[in-house]
Amino acid sequence: MPSFTTAQLAEHLDTQVRGVESLKITGLNSLEEASSNELSFVGDERHARLSSGSKAGCIVVSAGLELPERSTLPTILVVENADLAMIRLLELFSPPAEETKAFIAPSAVIDAEAEIGQNVWVGEHCRIRRGCVVGDGTRLEGGVDLFEQARIGAGCVLHSGVRIHARCLVGDHSIVHSNVVIGTDGFGYRPSEDGTSLVKTPHLGNVEIEAHVEIGAGTCIDRGKFGATRIGRGTKIDNLCQIGHNCQIGQMCVICGQVGIAGTTKIGDGTQIGGGSGLKDHLVIGRGVSIGARSGVMNDIPDGEIWYGAPAGERSRILREHAAIRRLPEWSKKIRKFLSAQDPD
Repeated sequence: MPSFTTAQLAEHLDTQVRGVESLKITGLNSLEEASSNELSFVGDERHARLSSGSKAGCIVVSAGLELPERSTLPTILVVENADLAMIRLLELFSPPAEETKAFIAPSAVIDAEAEIGQNVWVGEHCRIRRGCVVGDGTRLEGGVDLFEQARIGAGCVLHSGVRIHARCLVGDHSIVHSNVVIGTDGFGYRPSEDGTSLVKTPHLGNVEIEAHVEIGAGTCIDRGKFGATRIGRGTKIDNLCQIGHNCQIGQMCVICGQVGIAGTTKIGDGTQIGGGSGLKDHLVIGRGVSIGARSGVMNDIPDGEIWYGAPAGERSRILREHAAIRRLPEWSKKIRKFLSAQDPD
């Protein structure tokens, strides 16, 4: 891992050093784990309080936050936003990304009618079927399987075991992590006329993923029944999520791990969904909505609201309900006392 002086790091972040400019920083770490030659971050009041026990030699802190005194005064870099500064420094300390060069593993199977761009890297045991298109500079790790007429944009990375089913599209500069499956059939069944079986509903649509999307490992995205399931530009989806057929997910959304979204639900731009949440089918979720972890969403949500709970509701209402529930034991005692006073026996 490279090392930098605090002066070099301050220049990289366009700020000034408060402390020792020549201190050599060899890595980044949490406040609890950082050593005297490592740098850590403080972006809120809670972490500011925790910093008093840290041994970090340098701390990047958001403007407006005051750090408590400690026995060894750290070198400080004040920035507008410590979280964004952390991203810039993580990129700085990360090893340089390997340039994608043209390579096709001997075990890869590529149909003669597939179109492969320049500087595409195709790993062991990949399969690229008839009519597929792979854009320039894209990297397919081992075992990636592209079904007929799948289209992958330029500068993408598809990690091992990814499956892109027929006619599905992945936009430029997207990252698809291991064992993601895009374009599986939607979950649709109806009782047969005689009521003795379930009849499968065919799904003839596809999945269209726009540019700069990242999809976490093990996530599944179903194809549309007719038309497309769509994921908007810049959206980030965590591991082990399920997105049902014909869902329309906007731009710059953040969907955390183990979220399940049932079919034909629409989600507006910039919405955030906490881990483990479930959304029923045919909902309309507005722009800039925040849904708390483990929520069960059963109703439409207007733009900009914060919901959580199961069943989920608007934050202020749910807080009032929780406060009332916490007082139930006290009310129960008062009610029993009142009833016993009214009992003539």
